[in-house]
Amino acid sequence: IGEHFETGWGPAIGVTFQPAGARLGFQFEYAYRYFSVNEDIPIFGATNFDANHTTHQLDFNLIVDLTPPDAPIRFYVAAGPGAYHRSVEITEYVGTGIICDPFWYVCGTYPIEGVLGSRGGWDFGFNIGAGVGFRIGESAEFYVESRYHWVGGPEIPADAIAGAGGSTDGQYLPLTFGVRF
Repeated sequence: IGEHFETGWGPAIGVTFQPAGARLGFQFEYAYRYFSVNEDIPIFGATNFDANHTTHQLDFNLIVDLTPPDAPIRFYVAAGPGAYHRSVEITEYVGTGIICDPFWYVCGTYPIEGVLGSRGGWDFGFNIGAGVGFRIGESAEFYVESRYHWVGGPEIPADAIAGAGGSTDGQYLPLTFGVRF
């Protein structure tokens, strides 16, 4: 994503089921992420180009605490499957009219004077990562975590004029800061 978009942002909310004193838990999480286009890269020979990329993720994670339940600092790992809705919206394009990059979900020739449009869909994926939590009082913690997300995607067929197609698989590595209650 770093080749195409700037660092993104987005909120997440989740529910974790973990019995008191247990080191194993189950988490459901929803997250929204927004990324704007990286303006420093030449894209498709365009003289003007603007786009954004959003994701909606639904993850079902296994959480494993690596430290005792009463520790003031908690280290944990998380992993699980998920469903991801990814969309790319090209809002401005002035150039040759030839666009072919599976990351953008497009391959073909397009008018040079208008908005190209939006593409996206739901795909299966998984995530794995780790975090550290710092206890705040009896029932809250501030946490920092990073998880690698892989999302499968459809193949974009090659176009005779624009060039080769390819895979729309995606990879994300968000760094998340938050508070748990």
